[in-house]
Amino acid sequence: MAGAPRTASRGVFGNPYGHPAPSTVAALRAGGAVVLRTDKDGALAVVGGGGGLSVARD
Repeated sequence: MAGAPRTASRGVFGNPYGHPAPSTVAALRAGGAVVLRTDKDGALAVVGGGGGLSVARD
């Protein structure tokens, strides 16, 4: 699948809307993405360089 994410992040605190929907998270995981959560994984930073992106955890 072109453009399939390998990593996805979701902010948990201060989200009164309940996004993303559980079906969205399930679809990301089913597609092979690692889903990171700020309440479990801490602060996250997306770092670019060398022709790609990486995720740095706090």
